Amino acid sequence: MSEHTAPRHVLLVGAATGGFERFAPMLQRAGFDVHLVRPSEIVLDLVMGTTFDLLVVAYPLPEMDIHQLLYALRADGSASHDAGVLLVARPGFLEAAQTLLSLGANRAVGLHWTESRMWQAVGDLLNVAPRARLRSMVFADVNGNEQPVRSLFQTVNVSRTGLLLQGDDLLQPGTTFDFAFRLPSEPRPVQGRAEVVRRTDPFREGMQGIGARFVELEDDGKFRLKQYVKYFHA
Repeated sequence: MSEHTAPRHVLLVGAATGGFERFAPMLQRAGFDVHLVRPSEIVLDLVMGTTFDLLVVAYPLPEMDIHQLLYALRADGSASHDAGVLLVARPGFLEAAQTLLSLGANRAVGLHWTESRMWQAVGDLLNVAPRARLRSMVFADVNGNEQPVRSLFQTVNVSRTGLLLQGDDLLQPGTTFDFAFRLPSEPRPVQGRAEVVRRTDPFREGMQGIGARFVELEDDGKFRLKQYVKYFHA
């Protein structure tokens, strides 16, 4: 982080959880201003009165109700209303943590995931890429044991790092798929590989679908997307 850049403030909740304590030094080495706090009712007042850029929360939290925390964080007037929330789930709890993505959390990862995948999630939440509206059909091929299973979606928006897709096939978060879609007035499709990071909340977002991040973009796809978003971002 540049010396001329203000530090980003990160709140770690439940850092004493086995394996989770590695997050503090990892973030501090990268120049983040890290605050560690034990799970308690005090956390609710803290997020409402103090501005944080990111919350990294161990899951589950036996000491407090995670629903209360998310409600306080997203309440009108909360100082940390716009903070990203990364849930770090212990083995066996990732699926349960992912159900909270419609209630105010932004991303759920497994405590056993590699450091590079953790950094990807942190980076996605701290550096939200501009998005551009796009209506294009997307073919998504999930590699099965015998042959790929193809799903059909429609793009809602795209960014340099991912895309939001509308469709009935609710792929599980963590699922990777090969994709292809076309940008307006371009004959060649943008192709690559993506990973599902969340399912949409139909009540809050008014649509059923998935959010995915790009794992790989073929040929000049990255440049073409960058140019599209630059000129058509919302």
